[in-house]
Order: sequence, then structure tokens, then C-alpha cells
Amino acid sequence: MPAKTGGSHAISAFVTLIIGTMFSKYLWSVAPPLGEAGVLAMTVIRESTGIAVPLTDQFAGSVVVMVGLSFVWGLVYHFSRHG
Repeated sequence: MPAKTGGSHAISAFVTLIIGTMFSKYLWSVAPPLGEAGVLAMTVIRESTGIAVPLTDQFAGSVVVMVGLSFVWGLVYHFSRHG
């Protein structure tokens, strides 16, 4: 099974990283509340786990977009693979 799905997961991670970073800059100009929600989510994660996560607007916006893209990729992969 890893031979069949490993490549797909590797490609999705790379594409998510590249597109998420570029798309987050556009999203910040169009939908600032989404970026603010990202900062709020990073604050909650930081306070609840104690992880040293950066709280910059760019990083938080990128993470929100990357998580969204990963979720969509997972749904598309699941429904195309398992009907």
C-alpha cells in the first residue's frame, strides 16, 4: 500500500507547501478575518500545548491555507480512491 499512496502524499505535501504560501498572501488582502482566525488558532495551540509556534500573520495565514488545502486534497483522494 505505501508504494501506491506514498507518491500521492509526497506530491500533495509539496504542492500544499508551495501553493499555500503563495495563496495565503492573496487571501490576506481579500479576507483579513481568515488571517486573524489563523492567528487566534495559533495562539490557542501555543497556550494549550506550550509549543513555540511563531505568531506572525504570514505564518498563521499560511498554516490556515495549508490545512485547508490538505483537507480538500484528502477528500478528493478518498472519494476518488474509495468511491
